[in-house]
Amino acid sequence: MKRFIFLTLMMAATLTACGTKEKMESVTISGRFVGANVDSVYLERITDEMMMPERVAAVALADNGAFSFEVEMAAESSPRFYRLAFPADRRPVTLVVAPGDNITLESAGDVFLNYEVTGSEESALIRQFNRDYFGACDRLALIAERIGGGDSSYDEREAYGAAQEAMQAQMRFVGSHQSNLASFYAMRHNIAEQYIPQLDGMGINIVHYRAVLEGIRGAYPDSPYAAIIERDIEEAEAIADLVSRVEEASFPDIELQDMYKVSHKLSDLAGKVIMLYFWTSENAYCNNINAELKELYSKYHDKGFEVYHVAADRNEAAWIEAVRQQGLPWISLFAGNHPEVFTLYNIAQLPMAYLIDREGNMSIGAFDMETLEDKIRRLL
Repeated sequence: MKRFIFLTLMMAATLTACGTKEKMESVTISGRFVGANVDSVYLERITDEMMMPERVAAVALADNGAFSFEVEMAAESSPRFYRLAFPADRRPVTLVVAPGDNITLESAGDVFLNYEVTGSEESALIRQFNRDYFGACDRLALIAERIGGGDSSYDEREAYGAAQEAMQAQMRFVGSHQSNLASFYAMRHNIAEQYIPQLDGMGINIVHYRAVLEGIRGAYPDSPYAAIIERDIEEAEAIADLVSRVEEASFPDIELQDMYKVSHKLSDLAGKVIMLYFWTSENAYCNNINAELKELYSKYHDKGFEVYHVAADRNEAAWIEAVRQQGLPWISLFAGNHPEVFTLYNIAQLPMAYLIDREGNMSIGAFDMETLEDKIRRLL
């Protein structure tokens, strides 16, 4: 009798466990890549924290370029990010995968820019964003490479224009698809700002993050990515609060290093007439201004005129060489790795300058040397 009761309890426990087992659904991701010079493809799951991807499977492409993956997802799961990765550091293709999806990809040539995707609306939106945004970023990278190589047929205005094109494509996409996970993916890129640091803060901002957070909460209430957006917003608010509490006379204080790694605060020059000058040695016009400004500096430095020279160069070594070759006599500082400085002073283009008087009042500077000299003389 006791044995019968024991077996009955065991069977009941087993049935209960089976009843609570999570229901799973299959997902198929398949397609064909031809002419891409790749022979294999990896399926990777991006973690819910959007950190390092986890390798799920790998397959060799068939002779006709075909491939296929099948994975299991919890039936009630919110969509998750996966990606198809390739050997040789090729850019991966990101997908948004939901339970039961049957996603198909086709591509001829460059997989990342040429693929077509069906079976997932979110993944198709990512593909649309990739073409517009990364197409502009690739043009920016090419222009930067040509300029760096000394090709005079390109100039900084073209690089700036390509960067703006990329940022505008990003903002248009996010603004049009606020309830889509594809916009969460799109917001997490800042390639243009990395090439043009003074554009940092001019594109995707906290307003976009809040709109996408609200949209995703409505479309995907259980999405783990909402928590990431909330954290990003908290960090942005903390930075904004820090900036608002910066001690200043009537100008925000900044601190940067010169070529010898000596730190210089802008506020250390308080009580003098200061030209706060944002420039880059990659721009010939900026370098011409330096040559003319040296004459004014020599003429008025002993009377209390100072220059706080802030460089937006990408290459620190090239900036150091330019400062040495030009024999710049004032405080020259590197801010290529400090984009927040350009945001703080709302620098949208280079060159840009402000004049700060002895009381700390700030006004827009000038690059016409006669006009600039007249302003300096009056402030002194």
